Amino acid sequence: MRENLRVIGEKIVENRYDVNKLAMELRMVEDPEVVQRIQNRSFSSMTAEEAEEFTATFVRYLGEAVYGDEKYYFELVTDWSKKAGELAVNEDVPLEESLDGLRFFRKAILQILKQEAEQVHLTIEDVIDICSIIDPLLDRCIYCFSLAYIADHKEVVRKAHANVQQLLMPIVPVSNGAAVLPIIGELDEERSHFILEKALEQCSKLKVTYLIIDLSGIVIIDTMVAHNLFRVVNALKLLGVTTIITGMRAELTQTVVSLGIDFKDITTYSSLQKALEAIGFIQRQLQVK
Repeated sequence: MRENLRVIGEKIVENRYDVNKLAMELRMVEDPEVVQRIQNRSFSSMTAEEAEEFTATFVRYLGEAVYGDEKYYFELVTDWSKKAGELAVNEDVPLEESLDGLRFFRKAILQILKQEAEQVHLTIEDVIDICSIIDPLLDRCIYCFSLAYIADHKEVVRKAHANVQQLLMPIVPVSNGAAVLPIIGELDEERSHFILEKALEQCSKLKVTYLIIDLSGIVIIDTMVAHNLFRVVNALKLLGVTTIITGMRAELTQTVVSLGIDFKDITTYSSLQKALEAIGFIQRQLQVK
């Protein structure tokens, strides 16, 4: 029986360049527009010949796995699939196009298997054994391939989230040595970490002496929010930056008192205007000519 498996495996390897062509022919019958788009696509990271060889390598792994060490080829397919997924992401190949392509790959290999099975008189057990080797490798390819797209999606979301955070929490210079950081919404652990990084970076870059953190837009304040604010204040103190808290509305103040949170070591003002006046800003009347 093992000899029959070797014959089939070697036949798959022998036809490794034809499998992709057969898969494309099968796909052309079902979806010619996609095939046309694939054929017109050129990769920036490899030539058409290199792409063909890259695909043929995958088919070779499948064929050799039929009569070789399954664990060894499982690892080879895993590595190949990760590289293929990264390549597809970098070349902006749609995920659904790639995954659907593997369906036709499977059909093409099964067609070759069927043709050879008749010639070498494979038993049902032989066919089941071959499929039980090839199918998990194809499934592994789909899994690893998809991971590359998931990782790329997460990175896109992370960057978008960071951009939103930057827009929601801008550090605005109001003069040499003074800046304002308005905080809007909920101050959770993630946003607190972002504020800490941004405040340290920008205050150092702008040579800020006074940073006014305005809490007018804070929805709720609790012990965690207070703890995170203290972290920011203490870190800025090490840079020589004096932090002033403004915008403590009546309901926020009542919550702070009821929770026993102590702001005595932090300078606070009821409004941004009063804080600016305290550090030397004088309101002047604008003369209109």
